[in-house]
Amino acid sequence: MRVVLDINVLVRAYLTPGGEGWAILNQAEESYTLILSDFIFWKLEAVLHYDHIQRRFPHLTDEIIQDHLAALEEAGELIAERTVITQDSGGSSDPEDNRILAAAIDGGADYLVTLNINDFPHPFQGIAIIEPGDFLNLIRDKSEQQNSDEGDAPNG
Repeated sequence: MRVVLDINVLVRAYLTPGGEGWAILNQAEESYTLILSDFIFWKLEAVLHYDHIQRRFPHLTDEIIQDHLAALEEAGELIAERTVITQDSGGSSDPEDNRILAAAIDGGADYLVTLNINDFPHPFQGIAIIEPGDFLNLIRDKSEQQNSDEGDAPNG
């Protein structure tokens, strides 16, 4: 399963340890392949440096942000963004959301996980657009199904 996490999910993962975003990000590699693009890295770093976030979360130093980005890159698969999506081509009215959609297309994503589900056309070119809670349930259901299937395997 290949997945793009919207910037809002990634930001929440770093700002709310133990929350849904954090839980989703911690399942990368084990439960799904995380798809990343240069735009996702650039935008995530920019958002984590926003003044209002820096005031509220002063522990997010440049060093910690760089560590987060390095760990994210290690956990995911960096793809080249080649597709251009516009509102006229069926995308979002937000050019940045269209860059997220482009990463999903170019990365062959099955899912795009976002807190702003209504900002995206869904499904989009075969990619399911879902909220974090629904994605966590999907991961758990797949894990339980795999465990059940393994328990049913004959010993040999």
